[in-house]
Amino acid sequence: MATKSEYKKSEASRQHVIDAAIKTIAKRGIANTSVSEIADAAGMSKGVVHYHFKSKDDLLARVLEQCSARMSERVRRAWEAPAAPVEKIRNALKEMLATRTDGSPEVRVLADLMGHAVHDAKLRKPMNAVFHAMRCELVDEFVKSFTAIGLKPKVPPHIIPKLVMATLDGVGLHHLFDTPDENEDKEVLKALEVVAFSLFEL
Repeated sequence: MATKSEYKKSEASRQHVIDAAIKTIAKRGIANTSVSEIADAAGMSKGVVHYHFKSKDDLLARVLEQCSARMSERVRRAWEAPAAPVEKIRNALKEMLATRTDGSPEVRVLADLMGHAVHDAKLRKPMNAVFHAMRCELVDEFVKSFTAIGLKPKVPPHIIPKLVMATLDGVGLHHLFDTPDENEDKEVLKALEVVAFSLFEL
């Protein structure tokens, strides 16, 4: 039976592999990244990587979860920061946009994996789980914040995050290929606020 210390070392080693995978995939792309290259980036043997993850698909699923969790944590901090409800909404939208446009390794990896998941059923299942979790988080916070300022949804609440996330993801993809200037970025954020508020009424 593993001791507490051994378990911590094993978990740290596993996290190190995930971090190395995120960094490598963000730089090279999933199509050009092998398990051996991830092992090299982690400073470990390929055997150690396979000790933690039974296959590359298993590793990619964990990478996907980690990227999503890091992005969600950034948005959660924006929701939880002390502010009036309207400011909470604005701050959260700003952070949701930033997580998709700031060029972080996580957003690059997510964009890459989303593209591959279109044709890869093994990747589509964990991608579905990530989208579902993000949608559930968003519906709770959005409805709570808008209700606090006396507004109610015009459409079923579970539809709102789909529309908001689709808008944000679309803007994020455009940002990768058609980078806006600072002025345009501000206008996009204002437009996102208009879209979000248009889904609610008195």
